[in-house]
Amino acid sequence: MTNYSRSPSRSSSSRQLSGGELFARPQSAIRLPSRSRPSLSVNGTAAQKIPPEAAETPSNLKRPSIRLGVNPAVTPVTLKSHATPNNTFGKSDIETRQQTLHVKKTRKTPTKIPPPPHSKPLPTSKSLSANSTAPELTPDQQSELEIRKASKSSNALRESIAKAKAARKAAVQNKPKPPSNGTWENFDIEDPFNQQSEDPNKGILRKRIEAGRTSGHLNIAALSLIELPKEVLSMYDFDPESSVGWYESVDLVKFIAADNEFTELPDAAFPDIDLNKLDPNVDENGNQFGGLEHLDLHGNLLHTLPVGFRRLQRLHTLNLANNNLTMQEILVVMEMESLRDLSLAKNQIQGSFTPDIKNLRNLEVLDLHDNSITGLPEDLRMLKFLRVLSVGNNQLVSLPFEALSELPLKDLSAARNKLNGVLIPASVQKLETLQNLDVASNALAKFSENGNIELPNLQTLTISMNRIQSLPDISQWQALLTLYAEDNQISEFPQGFVDLRKIKSVDFTGNDISKVDEKIGLMESLVTLRISNNPLRERKFLSMNTEDLKRQLRIRCETEVQDTDDEEGSVATQFTLAPETPSQAPTWHVKPGGILDRSYTNMQELEVDKLSPINFHEVKCLYLQHNELRCFPAPVLSVLANNLTDLDLSYNPLDTDSLLSSSLTLPNLQTLNLGATRLTTLDPILNNLVAPSLSSLDVSYNRLFGSLPPVRLSYPNLMTLLAADNCIDRLDFDAVQGIQVLDVGNNNIASIPLKIGLLRAEGSSKNWGGGSALRRFEIAGNSFRVPRWQIVAKGTDAILEWLKDRIPAEDLCQWESDIGPS
Repeated sequence: MTNYSRSPSRSSSSRQLSGGELFARPQSAIRLPSRSRPSLSVNGTAAQKIPPEAAETPSNLKRPSIRLGVNPAVTPVTLKSHATPNNTFGKSDIETRQQTLHVKKTRKTPTKIPPPPHSKPLPTSKSLSANSTAPELTPDQQSELEIRKASKSSNALRESIAKAKAARKAAVQNKPKPPSNGTWENFDIEDPFNQQSEDPNKGILRKRIEAGRTSGHLNIAALSLIELPKEVLSMYDFDPESSVGWYESVDLVKFIAADNEFTELPDAAFPDIDLNKLDPNVDENGNQFGGLEHLDLHGNLLHTLPVGFRRLQRLHTLNLANNNLTMQEILVVMEMESLRDLSLAKNQIQGSFTPDIKNLRNLEVLDLHDNSITGLPEDLRMLKFLRVLSVGNNQLVSLPFEALSELPLKDLSAARNKLNGVLIPASVQKLETLQNLDVASNALAKFSENGNIELPNLQTLTISMNRIQSLPDISQWQALLTLYAEDNQISEFPQGFVDLRKIKSVDFTGNDISKVDEKIGLMESLVTLRISNNPLRERKFLSMNTEDLKRQLRIRCETEVQDTDDEEGSVATQFTLAPETPSQAPTWHVKPGGILDRSYTNMQELEVDKLSPINFHEVKCLYLQHNELRCFPAPVLSVLANNLTDLDLSYNPLDTDSLLSSSLTLPNLQTLNLGATRLTTLDPILNNLVAPSLSSLDVSYNRLFGSLPPVRLSYPNLMTLLAADNCIDRLDFDAVQGIQVLDVGNNNIASIPLKIGLLRAEGSSKNWGGGSALRRFEIAGNSFRVPRWQIVAKGTDAILEWLKDRIPAEDLCQWESDIGPS
């Protein structure tokens, strides 16, 4: 709503009319207040002033200006001609002025509010009554001006609104990314007013430098420094703003600048100046690092070293590990004779190590691991104080043990190299001070040429992942605590192992050990023993923990000792007891079933006259086990031959050479037990014993070696052959063909013929050689690698199926057609 100013000279009852009221009232009722105006000039002369009466006539009413807020909805407006003093306007002029004025609407038409009743005319405002401007413009010009103004303001408003909307839409759709180097890039909500320093490392560095000046230990590690800071080079210069007084400063003795990004060190930090030649009367900068004793620069990118390093005459510990130094660059280090601890690990050192290492005569620790060193010089013998040598993960093919044996070496680590052949030559008899030796992950075939090498102080030996087949006598290594020898080719526990009194942890995983010494159960100090993935004869040991294994072995040791005592006691009493009278002699008698049992009688020979009290025609089973027989009792067996079906000679000390000197025929013998009789071969039996009905032969727990003979060629009716716990190293198809039950477990068999897979019960009977299908096949505890023990544990069918599946197709067709009679 447009407000009009009220004249202060009029009463409140006289108010101005709104635009709507102005045109709603009749023309006769409209009275505009008169105002002095300049007279109109007619024909070049000044006109007379219009009297007040003439000014109040309707003809003098002037059209309200749009600028005064006339309601635009009140259109059209008929314009009346103004009365002139002399009424000189023609009719055409009046008609022209009475034309309709069309005003373009620029806003929404507001709701028309009717004027209040009995409203009185308001006095016209100053702009409304300014008649001085009316005669200056024609009505057409005024109308055009008003239209232009309204249109211009409306278009400007619309354009402003459209531009604002377009800008807002563009801002939402294409939100600009913050500039990479803008004002807000480094804005941090933790420091919104930027009160902290721009580089936090600056403050840390300043504090560490101040602490280093007073303590002598400066640590600027892990600050991502690219070069040695100038603040460090000038840390001893006078600084009036420093909180540390000059009198509190001490010489720097320890400097740690590890894990930064240094590529080189400035010569100004380590000048090549001899301290003894400095002139104390000349004011010049000395070597502020000249008093260093410990310098740690590991984990940088150093590819060169300043020559002034050699002037650090007090330095005893230098760590340059994990840099980019080459053999040429470390030559300056070989001039630092005061060094006791030197680490050059994880650099770019290649080839044979420099013999200049002999200059470091005070060196105690030398760490060279993770380089590409191919050889160590014999000049190492000059390092008379060397205690620790680490050369792991290099390219070494041998170690100079002759030189090392002259040093007080305690720790030697050479794992992950290319060591091969023999580790310690025969010329080395003893390594007196060696405590820890690690040569894992190499290609060593033998530990030492000397079978009795002495390592009296050795505590830890690691030879894992090599090709070592045996270890020397270790009975003199009484300080040994830990032995790691997994993944080698060791076939038995080393000699003297059970004599170790301090051993705690042993690992023989993945070797070729087939037998566990029972005396291991008596090793009280042993806490951990790992023997998995070995071809043990007794597979149950593989799943036992150390305590259970020791308990089981301890029981066996006690049983063996008890049996020995009993035997010794029985021999001793032979000379103390009174001779037995004939009436006290045991009588021979045949038990029901034709059993003659003469076991456990300490019998050394069996004579025929012993059979006189009995009817020897009734004897079918003769049990002579656990005696002292040395050979077959051939005369007695000849007497009992016709009816004898079962003969047991087990646990007798039979002599292979005199076992059976002449032919012996036992036509009805079916079972023969020769287990644990110390046999070394079966040839005397196969050549001299004729037993066409023999179906079961037990030769377990003997000393048979070589190949298992084809027993069925001598005894065609043989169905069961038990030959476990011997030294048999070969198994042929002919020795297995036709046998129903075969036990060759706990031997040294290196491979299983694939042909044996044809002897399955589901296979063709023509492959059985006139015998039976192989229904029980015990092969656990041998040295073969395949089939794996998981297959062996599943039983005979799984083993035979595995073997058959690996027979080539062409060989399978040939063997099935050629093997055995149909």
